[in-house]
Amino acid sequence: MTLPAPTTSHVIGLPLSDGTPVEVMFAGDPKAHFALHWHAEWSVGAILEGRCEFVCAGAPRSAQAGESVLMPPFALHTAGVSAQGFRMVMLYVPHAWVAARRGWPVDRRGSLRQDVWRDEATVDALAQAASAANGARVGGLLDTIFRTQTTDPLVAVARTAGDARVEAVCDLLATEDACRIEPASLAERLGLSREHFHRLFRAAVGMAPAQYARLARIARAKVLLREGHGPAEVAAQCGFADQAHFSRWFRRCFGVTPGNYRAGGSPKTVA
Repeated sequence: MTLPAPTTSHVIGLPLSDGTPVEVMFAGDPKAHFALHWHAEWSVGAILEGRCEFVCAGAPRSAQAGESVLMPPFALHTAGVSAQGFRMVMLYVPHAWVAARRGWPVDRRGSLRQDVWRDEATVDALAQAASAANGARVGGLLDTIFRTQTTDPLVAVARTAGDARVEAVCDLLATEDACRIEPASLAERLGLSREHFHRLFRAAVGMAPAQYARLARIARAKVLLREGHGPAEVAAQCGFADQAHFSRWFRRCFGVTPGNYRAGGSPKTVA
């Protein structure tokens, strides 16, 4: 690789040539581990060093230096490291931008040809362009990635749980203001007993409704931070016990503190 790997983990906002904002995460912690979470955007990764071991939609995967990673919106995933660690650049691309480029309806997306593939030239070019904040170059590379790595059939953008009632709850939590929804009220919304709903949800999603709701609140917190709200205010709005509790969960999922994320580019080493 011609680009030195980042030595700190930080986030920047990068506008593409048409003004579309893309979030760029430079992950440089050799001991990094990201807890289960999702993004409302497409995730496009370039592995610069080492190997990233992750789980996406329940399937264990790995990607090593010189390989790219592609995950669709709302895909539940973790990320960790192999013994030698890893360093990467990850871009979070709004689905509306991708859909417009690919000619998809905004509520549909293409299927993936591959979620991990080797293309050292593209990895290097994407990392170089992101580091230089070259939105036009990044946009061109993303165009190529989505053109070559997505295909028919088109599927729903929202996460599919396999049960229409559970899918409705997941969609509600992923697209509405999840911070204002009490997990205990979800069963009532569906006209089910709490016990029946919990069994149904866990069987379909693999976790309890309260855990999924917390992930939705963390995802909503990102939106509020991007809008300029302070971490303490966001913690209160999203139902966390206090700012410290919120900061721990946010950092577990996204690798940076809420304050660093809100600052949008102030480097911070992640321990």
